[in-house]
Amino acid sequence: MFFGGSVNKDLEKFGQMLAQSVEKMFVERNGVHFSQDPVLQKKLIIEYGGLMRADGMEKYNEPTFISYINYYLNTKEMEKNKAIGAIVVYIEQSYVTTLLKLLRYPLADDEDLDALADCCGTLCNIIAGAFKTEISNAGYIEPEMSHFTSYRNRAVVGVPFHFDEREKIELSFFIQNTKRLMIDMTMGILPKR
Repeated sequence: MFFGGSVNKDLEKFGQMLAQSVEKMFVERNGVHFSQDPVLQKKLIIEYGGLMRADGMEKYNEPTFISYINYYLNTKEMEKNKAIGAIVVYIEQSYVTTLLKLLRYPLADDEDLDALADCCGTLCNIIAGAFKTEISNAGYIEPEMSHFTSYRNRAVVGVPFHFDEREKIELSFFIQNTKRLMIDMTMGILPKR
């Protein structure tokens, strides 16, 4: 099912904050600079069964790991599983170990799919934490974060999101002029502190 329009008028601003936090994290971790500015696009959320579709094959057209983390207004909303937002990280299966090596993280056996999924989830967690800090630094309340969930190729059951939102931000990051990291982000209205 397709929606039209976004409820959160600051969605693009949140997308820019996410892009900045990812760039900053890569530089701080190992001096990694992307070969071009991230590409930020607003896209419609494809929803089914109250969840957002996340399909890695649509991003890379080859085996891909997907990890997502949800944000919640507070712990009570988290207990009710009422997400205010989500980020979804996509990495080509063939590039997971190279990306981790660039960031000086422990390498996984590139034949062990569970280990690679965990690596993608760990990166998703680090990105989500950096983004959470940017949100707070921008004067918004600091949302609660879920643990990561990882899949290969497709988030089979979908990704929880704030159901009033109709749009997401898609970010593409390039290393050596090749798209190597993609992130979808959706965020409902977060109150200011």
